[in-house]
Amino acid sequence: MPLYRSAHVAVSLLALAAGSARAVEVSYSVQDVVDTQLGHDRWRYEYRLDAFPFAAGYGFTVHFDPDLYTALQTALPAPGSDWDAIVRQPDAGLGSDGFYDAEALFDDPSADAVFRVSFEWLGTGTPSEQVFEVREPEPSFAAVQSGTTVVPEPATLVQHASAVLSLAALARRGRPQC
Repeated sequence: MPLYRSAHVAVSLLALAAGSARAVEVSYSVQDVVDTQLGHDRWRYEYRLDAFPFAAGYGFTVHFDPDLYTALQTALPAPGSDWDAIVRQPDAGLGSDGFYDAEALFDDPSADAVFRVSFEWLGTGTPSEQVFEVREPEPSFAAVQSGTTVVPEPATLVQHASAVLSLAALARRGRPQC
């Protein structure tokens, strides 16, 4: 199972409602939070989805390796939330992954939702990549796509690079041609 880090995931899958291909993006950040118990290393992931058109009953699942994570906790969804979220604890004794699972309660749920999971980190350094799946509704709950999270490119870096390229293009236009 891969290590875990602040990341951005781009997973290609078939569009659930429209039937056309489209990539879904799920980004997350990881924060080291205040440890309330001596010897415990508490962290929190915050996941965000792009505007991918999830249909009611479809969801996503993020897996937590039992050798690296324990004591998963999530806040209850806000009143009126378009999502239902649960966690299952990892079990190192059984070698069973834990997971964070969120299911869309309505078609095209809010893309502004933030999904939070806190946990105790058993690894060293900063938590990193995770296994991620998009799944269809019951009765099958079959994964329609899976992948591994990847490190995001910060938006400010993208904006900066775009500005530099634009300036370079403008500078070329202004040069006399021989």
